[in-house]
Amino acid sequence: MAEPKPKAVKKAAPRKSVNAANLAHLGPEALAALLIEVADGHASIKRRLKLALLGEVGAADLAAEIDKRIDAIAGSGARINWRKFKDFVRDLDAHRAAAGGKLGELDPNIAVPVLVRLVRVSEDLEGRIKDPKGELQAVFDQAVADVARLSPQALTLDNRYLADALLAFVEGASTKLSVDLLRAAAPALADDAVAVLRGKLRERLAAQRRPDPRLRAAAQVLADLEGDVEGFAGLFTDSQQVLPPIGAQIARRYLAVGQVAQALAALDRSAPGPSLAEQADVGAVAWSEARIAALEAAGETLEAQAMRWASFKATLSVDALRAFLKGLPDFEDVEAEEQALVYAQTYPDPFKALAFLTAWPSAIEASRLVMERGPALHGDRPEVLEPAARLLEHRYPLAATVLLRAMVDDVVRFGRADRYADANRWLLEAESLVPGLPEDAAIDDHAVWARRVAGYRRL
Repeated sequence: MAEPKPKAVKKAAPRKSVNAANLAHLGPEALAALLIEVADGHASIKRRLKLALLGEVGAADLAAEIDKRIDAIAGSGARINWRKFKDFVRDLDAHRAAAGGKLGELDPNIAVPVLVRLVRVSEDLEGRIKDPKGELQAVFDQAVADVARLSPQALTLDNRYLADALLAFVEGASTKLSVDLLRAAAPALADDAVAVLRGKLRERLAAQRRPDPRLRAAAQVLADLEGDVEGFAGLFTDSQQVLPPIGAQIARRYLAVGQVAQALAALDRSAPGPSLAEQADVGAVAWSEARIAALEAAGETLEAQAMRWASFKATLSVDALRAFLKGLPDFEDVEAEEQALVYAQTYPDPFKALAFLTAWPSAIEASRLVMERGPALHGDRPEVLEPAARLLEHRYPLAATVLLRAMVDDVVRFGRADRYADANRWLLEAESLVPGLPEDAAIDDHAVWARRVAGYRRL
């Protein structure tokens, strides 16, 4: 009898890969030596290491180091070319992360002003650096988010310095970043600082023939902070208060303080026009939502329901329909849903109708829409047509095929090179649906259609 072969012993994975687990085996002394060697001649790496070390020393030392880097960036007038762009953004974000992370943990009262200074550097970089993909902007946006997170914890900082810094940024900035920063930092301001800052903004606005939009937006942030709805509304002109989105903003604030009658009055002044296009506008949707909230607060439940139905008919909003159905008695909601799905078939914009029927979802109604209004569903809207094809492909392969072909036809006719890979996939999907197509389908045979597509442009 042959002896059994010994089991193979599994060898330990080699420690050649550069990862955290393998590097940990080197030990702290070897790693420290390696880091010093790597950092030699690389200022940004040295700064990263110093930030890490100072984070262990204390908040004051870490803040001083971050401030020093901010001063260096602000004080330099040199342009930052594309070769240095990535390193610059990475370095700035490292200082942002240190301020919002370790420094915020150590002392939010120190961290918030440091982050405010960092965000203000965005103005010093104006014209010195190109940011086509928004990578630098993302660093400043995250810094604002850090301020918003830490501000409620910063209760003993220097309010006068912070208020002056925020005002200077609002006055000198060229983007809405300054107002975003003010909104984020506002919880850290004491009541008296808010009042003083608001008074200064009033003076600036009163001296201007045409109010600066940023100053006005900043004043509104402070009015919100003090719960002054009249002050907020008063910063809009009469011609602005009749606009639906502005009326909605004012009404929401009245509702927040329990002044329902004033909210309804603000909405009455700013009602959108009667046409479907006007009712479906984004600002009109915000107005409708505020109106519904005001009617509910006033106890006008039936009128609020009528408003929800009107809002659905204007926008084909899934949320609006669900809210409407939720407010109906049992069994009435089933009939109302059927009525809504039938209405969607007649909606002027077939893409919006198909998107609604896909999201609801109702495959049978989506199929009906495609077969009845297919020619109007051009293939240049894959974000609508592709999800609909996914919904339809199992139960309604003919309707799914119509949509897939429409998207492929659009790509090849107009040479949309960025969608060639998608078009190949759609073509194969259409081919896979052929066995499920009815024999009397009123569309070209797949092989005929595929040859025609190939004649336009090779995929």
